[in-house]
Amino acid sequence: VVRVMSTLAQDTSAPLAQIRREAATLLEEMGHRFSGIVLNCVGALVKKVFRRIVSEVTVHRDNMSALKRLSDSKKPLLIVPSHRSYLDFILVTWLLHSYNITTPIIAAGQDFMSMKVVGSLLRRCGAFFIRRSFGKDKLYWALFTEYTQSLVVRGEAPLEFFIEGTRSRTGKSLQPKLGMLTVCLEPYFDSRVSDISICPITLSYEKTVEEHLHILELMGIPKPCESTSGLIQARHILNNSYGAVDVRVGAPMSVKEMARGKVDRKARSLTPRSVSVPASPSERTFVRDLAHSIITQQQSNSVVFPCAVLATMLLQYVQDGQWSVPIRQIEREVIWSCDLLIKLGCHLRWDNTTSRLDLMVGMLSPVVSIDSGMVVVDQSPPGSEFLRDRGIEAQCYSLISLGRRRNEVMHMTIHAAIIAKVMYGTKSRDQVLTEYSAIREMLAQEFVFMCHSVQSDFNQAVELLCSVGIVSEGNENVLKFKDLKARKFLICLVDPFLTTYLDSWNVCLSSRDPANSETLKNLCSRIQKLIHSQGEKLHKFGESVNLNVIQNSVLSLAKLNVLNVDKSRKQIYCLDSDLLSDILNSLTLIVRPLI
Repeated sequence: VVRVMSTLAQDTSAPLAQIRREAATLLEEMGHRFSGIVLNCVGALVKKVFRRIVSEVTVHRDNMSALKRLSDSKKPLLIVPSHRSYLDFILVTWLLHSYNITTPIIAAGQDFMSMKVVGSLLRRCGAFFIRRSFGKDKLYWALFTEYTQSLVVRGEAPLEFFIEGTRSRTGKSLQPKLGMLTVCLEPYFDSRVSDISICPITLSYEKTVEEHLHILELMGIPKPCESTSGLIQARHILNNSYGAVDVRVGAPMSVKEMARGKVDRKARSLTPRSVSVPASPSERTFVRDLAHSIITQQQSNSVVFPCAVLATMLLQYVQDGQWSVPIRQIEREVIWSCDLLIKLGCHLRWDNTTSRLDLMVGMLSPVVSIDSGMVVVDQSPPGSEFLRDRGIEAQCYSLISLGRRRNEVMHMTIHAAIIAKVMYGTKSRDQVLTEYSAIREMLAQEFVFMCHSVQSDFNQAVELLCSVGIVSEGNENVLKFKDLKARKFLICLVDPFLTTYLDSWNVCLSSRDPANSETLKNLCSRIQKLIHSQGEKLHKFGESVNLNVIQNSVLSLAKLNVLNVDKSRKQIYCLDSDLLSDILNSLTLIVRPLI
């Protein structure tokens, strides 16, 4: 920090004292000021709120004792929860405090700092506030890095942060953000600490309190700014029920063990700390792989609630143009689907409080209701009024709402779903692997896949499908689907993404001038409007107007070297029309309708 301040003073000709005052102000703005009294008071309030809005919070204690031992050892410990709701860090802090585990220091977005009273309470409960982006502010970078790494090195309390960077609006994991993890691991790389432990935590909600806002955001309506007045206005949530919450603490991960043979710390340890050393290629690769491992463990511990299975089945009926289904029929389909998902490795929460159809429908309200012996998907639900002013059909609200719930089953089924999509007829194992790899590369921005694990993921998925009797493997490694109902179920999971991607890419090919640049936001909005104008697709897929899926489809073109995106991902330029046309032609042969 001293070196950076001296450099800034020389470069800007500003007095060093002035830069020191600026640094002191930034630290005051950033730092936490923990208070046990405030934490106890807030904890009591949180307990009352949770008792009112959720039916139960289930904590799986398998790894809780290991987490407590690591916390008590005062050695570096990172707690990395999944991020679906604003309630995540409140819930994690409250639970750890309840289990007598040292309260973590939490990296929070600076948005919360501006909330009167609330920002101060969060700071005293262990939160420190960081900007969403630092740009080229060298002083802020230096202060943030030094502050964060001092927390890691001292190990007085666990450090908690969300590796996804922001809440997932879609119900599935986001691509990991590597900046915070890289900063936290630097003390290990330069041998200031002998090891760092990482503990992933998975929080699964039957229904999130921000669901309505998330749906609107996915269709392009900006979220309201965080404010105390907005929090007060949202007090109506206290009158609603959001079902159950499931918390699973993952097995702690040792950076030392995972980095063995992958990272050489000798070069860094010989460099003075005053000299800034950029991460080496091996360190960057290790951080990336570790981040994906963390999210993979979070996904493997996530829980699927029956209401998500109901949403999945209702979407499949809607794809066939059927917006209402007899109660007995949908009950049978949900039970069959739950049995299939359990076979495919999902953790399903099936008990007396979640398996009743009326309770499932209640968790999907106001999009789904029961009327005259039918389970009905509302084509104009309450809350969709905002959309007509933007030229979007109200039924899109229902489709995206159900799609968010369906995404909760995708983490354990995506590999099987891709295989089901490409395995029409009888094909050799090698041919299925080739087409699986092509689709997986296409969706690499949409789902979190482990790097360099195509072959192993494919083999595991095929072996699983064979072991449960869905796929058979004959002579000469020929694969064939035996259970066509299961195949249709799996295809309906992945079809919305594949169809939207191809539609989005066709719009890029037909309507974009390669010579002009365009902001990512404008391009995605234009694609949304053009796809929406095709009308008939709305009866099948809400993803067609889901800006998150459309944005991922555009960013995937950058990975395929079709588009160039600047580092901030805000400007799109240079479209390779010929390459995109070739990719579309080859993928269209694979992404074909169910036959």
